[in-house]
Amino acid sequence: MNRMKTVWYWWWGWNPVHMENMLERMEASGWKLFQVDFFGLRFRFRKGQEETVRYSVDYQPEIEEDYLSIFEEDGWQMKWSGGGGWYLWRKAYTTQRPEIFTENSSLIERNNRLLKLLTPLFYMLIIFFVILLIAGYEKFQWLIWFYVTIIGLYIYMLYQLRKYNQKLKNEIRE
Repeated sequence: MNRMKTVWYWWWGWNPVHMENMLERMEASGWKLFQVDFFGLRFRFRKGQEETVRYSVDYQPEIEEDYLSIFEEDGWQMKWSGGGGWYLWRKAYTTQRPEIFTENSSLIERNNRLLKLLTPLFYMLIIFFVILLIAGYEKFQWLIWFYVTIIGLYIYMLYQLRKYNQKLKNEIRE
């Protein structure tokens, strides 16, 4: 029987719940996370004891001095930090499922930190795209299509972040 497993999993920063749930299901079936690649897409597991575990993702591009100690004092174990400010936390539990984000407002703040990162990058992509168009379409056709794809992806990400924030704000109002 194979004692190690690698899982590639694409997840979106504005809604990492699906990835968190996947990791929790792996732990429940005895697969212990021991390595995550820098981009947070490849997860490596070792076979072990089944355990009820909560995984939670946070985005903090700049952490304060006590950020790590606050989580560790509450029993959270950092399993990954990478990709420019992403943190993956793990905590075993028996009765009540622990949460890092206890209020929708803290999720909105996390998403706003993402927007602060993605928005200027999006504008830079647009500027480079315009420069490519001015330089001449024929010479750079493959690069232009690449930029169109990336710009489309950014538009999708920005839209989803804003849509998710609006959903969270509506839940706060109710």
